[in-house]
Amino acid sequence: MEPKDLLKVWDAPDHSRLIPKQISIRLPILVGAKIAALQEMYPSKGKSQIIVDLLATALDQLESGLPSKRGMLLEEEPEGPIDPDLDNPRGAAVVMRKTMRIYEDAGLRGHFLRLTKKHLRGLEKELGIEEPVKIDDAVIIVDEE
Repeated sequence: MEPKDLLKVWDAPDHSRLIPKQISIRLPILVGAKIAALQEMYPSKGKSQIIVDLLATALDQLESGLPSKRGMLLEEEPEGPIDPDLDNPRGAAVVMRKTMRIYEDAGLRGHFLRLTKKHLRGLEKELGIEEPVKIDDAVIIVDEE
């Protein structure tokens, strides 16, 4: 999510689930002033919601910036059907098929996603949530011909 997308989020209804424990932090004075300014601009959003949305956006950007590293091959499967009716100019059949390979993400991004999933499942269990939140797998998908 980009920071500009927060404006859309703040104009939409809130359907978030909260962790069971409250976290208390002290903010630097300039950060506090900026949050107060945003709250004045979006009076339907409280300071907590603004801070949560900003933090979520920062974490999304951090995650997308973490390096990935192709690890162990987890799955390999062909994509799309073979078309035997395709011919080249010399009359020999041309077979074009892509292969999708799924690798474990052995980089920092993969490690972060696995730890996030572990802690998310723990929080869901603590809250008694039976339908788990969807979270990306720590994989790298490569399409090759």
